[in-house]
Amino acid sequence: MVRAFMCACLLGAVVATAVAAGQPTMERIPVAEVGIHDDFLTDVCGFDVWFDIDGHITFRVFTDADGNPTREVNNFALSVRYYSEFGSVSVVDVGPDRVTYNADGSITNYITGNVQSIQATGEGRVYSDVGWVQLHITFPEEGDPIVEFVSAAGQHWGDQIAVICGLLAPD
Repeated sequence: MVRAFMCACLLGAVVATAVAAGQPTMERIPVAEVGIHDDFLTDVCGFDVWFDIDGHITFRVFTDADGNPTREVNNFALSVRYYSEFGSVSVVDVGPDRVTYNADGSITNYITGNVQSIQATGEGRVYSDVGWVQLHITFPEEGDPIVEFVSAAGQHWGDQIAVICGLLAPD
């Protein structure tokens, strides 16, 4: 009963916020590429790696009364197959990223969902990065953005690049 009341209150707050903020600008980008040489993985793994990718990304940008972005909800629904002459692996990236534009010019990004789930033929899931990660990103006047890890929850199993290279390497 308490849970139902809390859900009803939260739903009312969400609906009121959505009405006050107006509708977001939305863009859905289909992604469908085949046979792309992955220069980064090729360099890191030490042998040629290619990938095929299929799915879409939907961007929703919410703005204030002056048209300035205040937050985003970006939904990913991507399936990737990495392969080399020695093998292949399938990777799923599914879930929303929630971005908040802070008053100081920085952003807070919550990356949520099944961010990287790696499946190997005959082995099933060999790597999992599911749950959420919170990042704080600042933009200095000079140089690259600074990404600060804030917190995380869920299953985060380590170095996905090493897992992919290992599965694509010769026996």
